[in-house]
Amino acid sequence: MALATIVIIVVALFAFNTASTFLLRSFRLDLTEDRLYSLSPGITQIIDTLDEPVRLDFYWSQTAGDSAPQVRSYAQRVRELLEELVLSSHGMLVLSVIDPEPFSAAEDAAQSAGLAKISVDGAGATLTLGLVVRGSTDKQETIPFLAPQSEPFLEYEIARAILTVGRATRPKVALLSSLPTESQFDPSTMREPQPGPVVFEQMRQLATVESVGLTADELPASAEALVLVHPRALSEKMMRSIDAFALSGKPIILFFDPWCESDPSATRESIGGTRPGTTSELGPLLTSWGFGIDTEFVVGDRTYATRVQTPSPSGGVRALDYPVWLSINDTALAKDDPMTGGLKSLNIMSVGSITPVEGAKTKVQPAVESSRDSMLIQTLKVGFFGDPEQLIRDFKPDDTRRTLAARVTGPIASAFPADDGTRASGTLQLFVVADADLLSDPTWVTEERAGNTSLGMRAIADNGPFVYNAVEIMTGTSALAGLRGRGAYSRSFERVSELQHAAEARYIVRERELQDEIRKTEMRIAQLQRERTDASAVIMTAEQESELAKAQVAMTAARKELRQVQFDLRKDVKSLGTRLMVANVILWPVMVAAIAMLYSVVRARRGRQPS
Repeated sequence: MALATIVIIVVALFAFNTASTFLLRSFRLDLTEDRLYSLSPGITQIIDTLDEPVRLDFYWSQTAGDSAPQVRSYAQRVRELLEELVLSSHGMLVLSVIDPEPFSAAEDAAQSAGLAKISVDGAGATLTLGLVVRGSTDKQETIPFLAPQSEPFLEYEIARAILTVGRATRPKVALLSSLPTESQFDPSTMREPQPGPVVFEQMRQLATVESVGLTADELPASAEALVLVHPRALSEKMMRSIDAFALSGKPIILFFDPWCESDPSATRESIGGTRPGTTSELGPLLTSWGFGIDTEFVVGDRTYATRVQTPSPSGGVRALDYPVWLSINDTALAKDDPMTGGLKSLNIMSVGSITPVEGAKTKVQPAVESSRDSMLIQTLKVGFFGDPEQLIRDFKPDDTRRTLAARVTGPIASAFPADDGTRASGTLQLFVVADADLLSDPTWVTEERAGNTSLGMRAIADNGPFVYNAVEIMTGTSALAGLRGRGAYSRSFERVSELQHAAEARYIVRERELQDEIRKTEMRIAQLQRERTDASAVIMTAEQESELAKAQVAMTAARKELRQVQFDLRKDVKSLGTRLMVANVILWPVMVAAIAMLYSVVRARRGRQPS
């Protein structure tokens, strides 16, 4: 009887596993905090907006992938995601999984589509892991290599390609920018033109973009939306055209930067500064729209400060937190705004502060904010005379959260009165970001290469998706709003960061004091030497020797103090780690065991009680 029961159980388990393989293949229970392995809610909206069926050709070299386990497991996750998309599409998506074996027609097709071959060993073996998305017409989007490093943005890249080929019409967007937006050819180097910034290249895949020259006098009448990037030196006629565009209620996306460090013209206009920058200009328009951005100040924030390498006064380099370059995480992003609700990180540089104008009728709704550990810093201290150490020493937060990006909506009046003194009125739809540097490639993407083959750009922040969200939503197509920042992200130890910041502040202040003491001593010795007129001027006097001895004692004591600061930091971090280890390894297991024992004792006593 027992043997028969075991056989039945084994057969039942085998049958269940076999059935689940086919019936529950797409079922997945996602228990991760950020829902890392679930389809984003916006995926059904994307499918609903498709005007024609879309075919997904997934190329994966299965045999060659056996020698690359990490790539093979990632390819399996990609395939599962594509299968889930197809199941959710109600027939609008068709998936083909293709193995481009050597010397096969499939390999020729992969090469024709522009897919990359990646070397997997030193013996010449290669593999292909890419996706070709095709519409029913001639539209085609290719992802040359699905890099495992780009998994956080996998769903977005696939969804963007599907939307691009499956939608018949695209919104018409006017782009007015003082920053480069297309490929540039430098005649002095005679090199091949470099591609334009990724954010603008991908914007052109989402919308029909018409570039407007800086010398133009008006915006194109057919434009449904306006993207205004770091406006400078615009004519009054263009300012009036932008004003009329805003009054018409058409959406505007504005990148207004008080100190744009990525502007190529900044280097030409600088006077020898280490970090030159330029300032956006829009005349009276910002005030008429109900807000202001003070171009004399940028926001410094210690909580989101970016770690940078800087020269050390004692030689070499060291890592410091640069408070005007911000690496923002999701705690600074509005969760209830589809433009930012799905994002995880933004990298911005020397950003301004958006403040409402008193008495304005428009509503300024923050989308990105600084932490309370922030302050306003003069652009002069960031630009020509910028010094990261000085910024850290002088940093005095004022417990204020500042608006870095916002929606601005509501009734407005024209900034330019008519001949009779009256002003036209309208309703503003504006999304403003007080930074334009976030559009440059170095702030959010890096190029992946295999030899001379480019594998595409790998995103390190959500700057691009942030812009695409704004374009999609402001033009009325928010299909991509829920497809941002999907994947695993590192989590910092906040207490360790606080200890590090405090130690760095003490270290930098004391180091500067030491350097000042050394300089003063050197100047004192030099002064004493100049005052001597005798022939033995090359020999130090007793007074000089005394000054030098004092300096050596002071330097020895100060260096000992600096070493103690670093030692204390390591000791505090180690102590914190020890406490966490004790709590996780000993305390919590003991508490669980004690609760279990207590439960067992109580249950045993209840069992012995007479019924």
